[in-house]
Amino acid sequence: MSIDKEEIPLEYLPEETLLSEFVTSSAAKQLIAEYKSIYNILLRTSEKQLARVNGMGKSKIKKIVYIKEVIQRIEQERKKQIHCIVRPQDAAAYCSDMQDLQQEEFRVLLLDTKNKILGQKRVFLGTVNSSLVSAREVFHAAVQNMATNIILLHNHPSGDTAPSPEDNETTKRLVKAGKILNIQVIDHIIIGKNGYYSFKQDGSIDKA
Repeated sequence: MSIDKEEIPLEYLPEETLLSEFVTSSAAKQLIAEYKSIYNILLRTSEKQLARVNGMGKSKIKKIVYIKEVIQRIEQERKKQIHCIVRPQDAAAYCSDMQDLQQEEFRVLLLDTKNKILGQKRVFLGTVNSSLVSAREVFHAAVQNMATNIILLHNHPSGDTAPSPEDNETTKRLVKAGKILNIQVIDHIIIGKNGYYSFKQDGSIDKA
């Protein structure tokens, strides 16, 4: 039985049906079968991967690429609306792109005395542990940007936001280094696919 798209509210349409508005029905079916969701298709596929799907010619791939660009610009505009970090949710929202990264990344959010955002810096790419995340790079970025406060952020590609023993050790080491340099580490946030973990909210950042 075919779906009459005109009679069904958009929020109830299957993802395959929505996707078929931009690519052929057969391509939509294959893409959903292989990548499970529109989310994965739009955020986790390359043009080469799309090109391997039957029915995905240059014009169809171009449509998907354009949709990806629209999503990125929406995220960039949303980030521009966040000027000051008041709570952990603000920092997690500012770096929400990290939830879609497939490799672990460690960043520093640079803040002034009133926690206004001065910028952000990626200081490490790869598995985060206490020996590989360099305090020198973290605080060099802070000094360069005249930051008085910083927030540490990294992502867990697995989606699980629970801190590992290495995460706890890294946090303690960087908090102690910050105290020596008079640069306060006000939080360490772990970003997963559908949420985040805040050492500040948990109370453990103050015990480091």
